[in-house]
Amino acid sequence: MRMTEAIGKIPVPALWLGLAGLVPFWLPLVPMYGAPLMAPDRALLLQMVYAAVILSFLGGIRWGAALKLPRGPLQSTLLALSVLPSLAGFAALILPSVAGLVLLLIGFLVQGSWDVQSAQRGELPAWFATLRALLTAGAVIAIVAALAARLMA
Repeated sequence: MRMTEAIGKIPVPALWLGLAGLVPFWLPLVPMYGAPLMAPDRALLLQMVYAAVILSFLGGIRWGAALKLPRGPLQSTLLALSVLPSLAGFAALILPSVAGLVLLLIGFLVQGSWDVQSAQRGELPAWFATLRALLTAGAVIAIVAALAARLMA
């Protein structure tokens, strides 16, 4: 299936809200790369806080999916795993910025991979794989750009 066909299967509100959710990943890059809108360190902090919030949100999606399962070891494991993105996001905010960005990057890659694989296995809606791949790519590229800006500063 072509990417345009796959994107066409995503419910329009989910697609537009997801794409709008990428703006706070990208907007802080403007001052990080020299536009005098705000201090680059503040912009970096804003991006990192937003990334931590979104990681927590993604963990919440997994928590909700786990609630549909019957009680037992699988549900318990998935509930436990679903809180890891929130913990990673929190840890990223208390680490030095470069280490925090790397942790956020890893968090998005792992969470995105888990979500895509789960959708491909039928545990989540099929369209969710395309949406998560698209949004993960957008977030990861923005975090890498922030990391590059930080390393060049």
